[in-house]
Amino acid sequence: MKLFYFAWLSPFFLFHPVFAQTNAASSTMHTSSLDTTPITNTPEYVIIRSNNQITFSSETAASVAKILVKEGSNFSTGDVLLELDCRIQQADLNKALAQQRASSLAENSAVKLKKYDSISEFELVKAQSDAKIANAEVDKLKAIVEKCVIKAPFNGAVSDVLVHEYETVKQGDPLLKIISTENLEFDIEVPSQWLDWVHIGSVVEVHINETHKTVTATVTRINPLIEPISQTVKVIATISPQDTSLLPGMSGQANFKDNPLNNKNKKGKV
Repeated sequence: MKLFYFAWLSPFFLFHPVFAQTNAASSTMHTSSLDTTPITNTPEYVIIRSNNQITFSSETAASVAKILVKEGSNFSTGDVLLELDCRIQQADLNKALAQQRASSLAENSAVKLKKYDSISEFELVKAQSDAKIANAEVDKLKAIVEKCVIKAPFNGAVSDVLVHEYETVKQGDPLLKIISTENLEFDIEVPSQWLDWVHIGSVVEVHINETHKTVTATVTRINPLIEPISQTVKVIATISPQDTSLLPGMSGQANFKDNPLNNKNKKGKV
């Protein structure tokens, strides 16, 4: 009886308009899932970064004597950026230099007297130790006094000035931040699957959003760590010679010439 009932209803559902529409829709969905969409090469997002960024901190307690730069100021290697008032530290250094000279003379005398066995071994060792202590004190104070004058280690610009003139700072207080405007790097996050063809030397064209220029860069490093959640890897590219119009923080879109999708798209257009 149940078998007869099912056989009688089957033609109804097969030919009923609502069922026919549903069946057609599911058939269409199944067919569309098999369709292939055109292959596209999506540009990758790029951030320009500086590979040299420094925050200078005070090596000693002192007051700020001079600030020779402002936020945004450009400078060259060796330029003086900031000076601390280190007259006290300089006086300590002068005292240490005098003690160094005295201990050096005492050591030389002890060595001569020891040759004639006029002093004990302990007296000789003590004179030599005093000389070494005096030398170490001089080296320490020289390093502190030298750091009272902040000089630029590279060509760049000031990103932030963190103190004011005549302000008193403690040891470890930050003074200013600088950034190199040379040797800029292009940080590009790409799918980890691209490691199949991305390599050192791969050429990438980068369109800069801020200047609307397109520059050609070369991959110089590939981060060995893959981000496990997004399955991406960082690729670093550089340009040579450097472009003075580029600044750290600019962004853009990158297209890799080695991307296999480029060849597929070209074949599809033919």
